[in-house]
Amino acid sequence: MNTNLIERSIEINASPDKVWRVFTDAAITRQMGGEYVSDWEVGSVFGWKGTDGKQYTHGEIMEVETSKRLKHKLFNGPDKSSVASEITYKFEGNADTTVLFAQERLFQSISEEDYKEAVQGWDTALYMVKQLAESI
Repeated sequence: MNTNLIERSIEINASPDKVWRVFTDAAITRQMGGEYVSDWEVGSVFGWKGTDGKQYTHGEIMEVETSKRLKHKLFNGPDKSSVASEITYKFEGNADTTVLFAQERLFQSISEEDYKEAVQGWDTALYMVKQLAESI
């Protein structure tokens, strides 16, 4: 089993624009327990800040194509010298449906148990995106 690559997807009954808003509209994203901190420009800071105000992840935007693709890297803490992973989201669909693909490439080895937990975390996160996008 390759524990350095996680690939998940989910079908969402909403347009790619609505799914994109779940990521970029803080008022919507806060319903998932926090918000992304970014100006959504390549090279910009990217991270997750909880509703408690704590910054939980630190990263940098690598690619942005509105409503189509988002790629960012996450650092091991606020120090930018060590990259933990690269995450890519692809939004494929039409006016009624989107398939959201998520891929996380890990740059450090993790145990099979940690891998399974990470996959479950991805499934939960993508389901939350689905619920929010379908309610917009």
